[in-house]
Amino acid sequence: MEVGTTVKNQPRADYISSIVEAGTAACRLYGPTKTNVVDIARLLGKSPASVYKIFPSKAAIWDAIAGNFFETDLRFTPSADGELTSAASRLKETALGQHRLMLQARHGDGQMFDLVVLAAEGNWPSFRDHLKRLEAHVRELVCAGIATEEFVPRNVDAAASCFCASIISLWDPRIIGALPWSHCELSAHELASFAVAALRPSSPGVESMAAE
Repeated sequence: MEVGTTVKNQPRADYISSIVEAGTAACRLYGPTKTNVVDIARLLGKSPASVYKIFPSKAAIWDAIAGNFFETDLRFTPSADGELTSAASRLKETALGQHRLMLQARHGDGQMFDLVVLAAEGNWPSFRDHLKRLEAHVRELVCAGIATEEFVPRNVDAAASCFCASIISLWDPRIIGALPWSHCELSAHELASFAVAALRPSSPGVESMAAE
């Protein structure tokens, strides 16, 4: 039954991917505010009505396009030897690596960056899912750091949330979009180092957080 269902739904899944791919191409050509469903349908060689049979609204299409961009171009991949380094180093690498991906999108893929800014401003599901993935990865690294005694035992969920909140300026496209073009990564490096240091045993306020 499951196999039959998968085969039956495959054409629909393929068409969804085709719409997202065409929507991404249209967004890069015309920009997210000027692109419409007619443009996407034309690139597909289909009618707008056929696109709306898959997505109920233009907003749903845009959210799917943004979601795909978050998952592909804006999904940070740790270095291959990451398991050999400390949890603190991996946490810092994640913070700065994700920041670099955002900067690269802003400087090299402006139309798509404008789309993810819209996703952040509108609190679209794609943006919320993106932040949830980042926080889940941070949570794993905090757990690893506690296990190796790099970090003080504490409420892991609270620690991960606080870490992400403290460096959100490195990850939020709205804030990054407002940065001057001459922005240097030095301040980002200092911020990430400061946030990681807050998890270490010698950090001020450890006792109060550990008690939560």
